[in-house]
Amino acid sequence: MKSSTLGFSMILPLPLLVSLIMIAFLFSCSKPNLGDIVREHIRAVNSDDIEKNLTFFADDIVFEIFDDARISGKNQLRNLMESDVVNRARLTIIDMEAEGDTVIARLTEKNEGYRLMGIEEAPFRATYKFRGRLLEKVKLEGTPEGTKLWGEKFKPFAEWAGKERPQEFSKEETGGYTAENARLFLSLLQEWRDKTQIGSVEQELIRLENGWNDATVKHDWAFFDQILADDYIGTDFDGNVGTKPQFLESLKSGESVMTSSITDDMKVRIYGDAAVVTGRTTTVNEQYKGKDLSGQYRWTDMWVKDNLGRWRCVAEHVSKIAQK
Repeated sequence: MKSSTLGFSMILPLPLLVSLIMIAFLFSCSKPNLGDIVREHIRAVNSDDIEKNLTFFADDIVFEIFDDARISGKNQLRNLMESDVVNRARLTIIDMEAEGDTVIARLTEKNEGYRLMGIEEAPFRATYKFRGRLLEKVKLEGTPEGTKLWGEKFKPFAEWAGKERPQEFSKEETGGYTAENARLFLSLLQEWRDKTQIGSVEQELIRLENGWNDATVKHDWAFFDQILADDYIGTDFDGNVGTKPQFLESLKSGESVMTSSITDDMKVRIYGDAAVVTGRTTTVNEQYKGKDLSGQYRWTDMWVKDNLGRWRCVAEHVSKIAQK
């Protein structure tokens, strides 16, 4: 069988054939990789580089946001990007697929507003439609789990803001995507968190510390399995260091026995998703391997909120109070 290329070359002059092949090669090389462009756009978002980010979009860009807003043109898009910078938006690509002039990506976002509401990150879907190398339309869509999470976390804030700061909340709700409005939103969130969430966090941590006492007396190792982080480290008054598995094994063995454990003088200091709790514990008839350890102890516990919003103790240090 004769080569089709040879047959073609016999019809066209060789120089012309070479030129056509080169043109086809250059055309194939110049075809944009749309996925790479989306990745560069997301890198620009994460580095707060507004000027670079704008270069990926057509002048008549249409940007649809979760069926709540639709912005058109680069001027409005710049406002959105300035709002994201204030909110410290950070995106992570889960997966991505391209078909024709469209790229569809699953993403997650972390930002300051989410953090203040107690949301670690929120998933969503983005559809990017290209005209050549430029984005002409972007559509963001929430996922069922993301929408549910937002509703649960936003509702208590909205109820508080509508009652305590109605004018500011109304202005924020109607102000659109601007840097000024983002700053107002974060200011309201911070005030709401300071006035409502801190108190409830203190109560939760005190509840966990009191539960610690009860679980120790009852040898309730399942309680500690839930509240201790996997990388928990405990340091006792003799300077011995123990891990979570060692703590649980000791509790299961029954080597430590006490009649009661009472904690008082607790103080809670909260630093965002971390907290330090200090207190004093008095134990009665505490025995460990036949040794009497009854007495008073000062302790410091370090707590961190995990991705599911649960408080976990990551470190503990205990000092025995000398008897006078």
